[in-house]
Amino acid sequence: MTTKDLSPKDKNFQGAEHRKYIRLNVIFPVEFQFIDSETSGSISEIKQGFTRDVGKGGICLEVNNLEEGLEQVIKEGKAKLDIRLHIPLSLPETKAIAKIVWYEKIKTGYPNKYLIGLWFLQIDKKDSKRIYFHATRVILTPAIISILVFFLISGLAYFYSTGFKSKLENRKLVEELNQLSDKKSELEKKILELGSEREMVGCKIVINEDRIEKYKDRIKDLERLVGSARAKDKLIAYLKEDREKTKAVMKQVMYQKAVFSRKMQNLDGENTYLKNRVSKLSNQRGSVEDNLKDLLSSFEPVEEKNIASMYQWLKNHQNKRTGLVMSYEGDRNLEEWAFTYDQSLASQCFILMGDRSDAKEILDFYKYKAQRSEGAFANAYDSQTGNIIEYHVHSGPNVWLAIAIAQYTKKFKDETYLSVAEDIAGWLIALQKQDKDFGIRGGPQFEWFSTEHNLDAYALFGMLYRITEEEKYLEAQTRTLEWIKKNSFNRLECRMNRGKGDATIATDTFAWAIAAMGPKLLKESGMDPDQIMDFAETNCMITTDYIMQDGKNTKVTGFDFGKYEHLARGGIVSTEWTSQMVVSFRIMADYYKQARDFNKALYYNKKADFYLSEIEKMVISSPSRIGQGQGCLPYATQDDVDTGHGWRVARGTRTGSTAGTAYTIFAKYNYNPLVLK
Repeated sequence: MTTKDLSPKDKNFQGAEHRKYIRLNVIFPVEFQFIDSETSGSISEIKQGFTRDVGKGGICLEVNNLEEGLEQVIKEGKAKLDIRLHIPLSLPETKAIAKIVWYEKIKTGYPNKYLIGLWFLQIDKKDSKRIYFHATRVILTPAIISILVFFLISGLAYFYSTGFKSKLENRKLVEELNQLSDKKSELEKKILELGSEREMVGCKIVINEDRIEKYKDRIKDLERLVGSARAKDKLIAYLKEDREKTKAVMKQVMYQKAVFSRKMQNLDGENTYLKNRVSKLSNQRGSVEDNLKDLLSSFEPVEEKNIASMYQWLKNHQNKRTGLVMSYEGDRNLEEWAFTYDQSLASQCFILMGDRSDAKEILDFYKYKAQRSEGAFANAYDSQTGNIIEYHVHSGPNVWLAIAIAQYTKKFKDETYLSVAEDIAGWLIALQKQDKDFGIRGGPQFEWFSTEHNLDAYALFGMLYRITEEEKYLEAQTRTLEWIKKNSFNRLECRMNRGKGDATIATDTFAWAIAAMGPKLLKESGMDPDQIMDFAETNCMITTDYIMQDGKNTKVTGFDFGKYEHLARGGIVSTEWTSQMVVSFRIMADYYKQARDFNKALYYNKKADFYLSEIEKMVISSPSRIGQGQGCLPYATQDDVDTGHGWRVARGTRTGSTAGTAYTIFAKYNYNPLVLK
């Protein structure tokens, strides 16, 4: 077949089968590979596309982003296609060999888009009938669904009438938490501000007292100089010229003495004022702390109820068919997506609450049902069907899944899923050995190295060594620690880099360095945990506007995904990443409490209390049928914005987030997912 035969103008190609059967507008996912017409050898990697039209004799295939070389192959018509059609609700895939009968380039640039008309050369007759039958069924489905929807609406009307009162009560509970959290955070913020001002005033008093002592010493020196000058004046009284000079020196000395005396008096006065100010600040702080104690008596029961409500929201979103928990509620583009990282957080929430059965449902999916890719688990699956939705395989989500299994094994003394965690660890060790510095890449198909992934892996190897006592995990953990010390810590700025050769600021690397390695090991490794936390607050903390569920505007203080000045969007607060920082503040407080440095322990605990109160101001009442008005958290103060790390926040101004909700529960109960307890 010539190039002319395949041109877009020949789109109305008529074959025998084409005339006999009608075409149906149905979309199936298709995997295909270009093969040589004569030798049948592959001439391209496996690609993915979707059907536009389906018939018994052939299909119209929609393909995105074809390489330049493959565009030429299509035009020359020297290749056939080896096709795998994935028909929903059908276990076996449909295989076929097809020839190209026409093509049309409907979008140029990057990414480009092609429509390719294919005619089946080789296909099982049963498969051909199955394709056509399913396509026909899809067309008839709307009529059937309309009937089902009528009965469903009738049922829902009854269901909503009984659940309306429960929704109102849940919403009222969330509003009460929002109001109390706002008051609590203001009082805690005032305490921090008063403490900071008191500390500054105290420092200034010390500086002034040092200056007074210096001035006193200077005055004594000057007095000695005056005595010396007077003696000299008597000795050289007969020399008029020397006498005049000596008098001039004495005059200058007396003037300087008077100046220093006035300065000393001024500083004494200022210190008196500052000491009075310290006293007033102490009294104000005591008053604010009393108010906070009074508020806590009514706040804590409301907070506990809302945390229970948030936990119920997670349970409500677990699909009983697959066991997976929906990652986002409210974003139609991510509807039914279940990210593997989020499944780790959800299962650890269930483990934390002692809910073994719900944790098992998630882990059962990955042990018995989940399809693997490139030797590990995909980044995301469909929570309804269990099919892969995002085919990328990253190291981080796999590490977190293994961490959840380790936590389950330790909590319930059940090794049912331990083999899955060890498979993941073996896969990571194989990646580790491919690098001369023993770093773990972002995944088999990626060349970048993430600090976050290596911190996660450090924690996982330590957990598995503790459970199994196998030396290979201790060796892998030691290699990972050396890689982190060499490639992740920015010694010039005393903070963590985002990855190897990547000095971008990423807030989670600060929080997870504290959580994975602990303050003691960080100090021993030359990485000061106090400086890391101070850098995070100085560069990533932001106060921004947040529109509450009732439409009111409030100020929320928390942590952005990085240094917000680097992004045009301005600052946003992430509920998940702020909760990670709360957990890290608690870790720092526990560390200093054990070291009997109670002032620093109190300092870090107050930080944790304040930021947790700020996040609780963002709790919303779930608007969905599944959520039933239960409390949950959006992922950030804005939706559909760039995080600065290659992905965007979910769409939807009221999008409930599994990650944000789960990590806030961790923060409330001081749970560190990166350590076995």
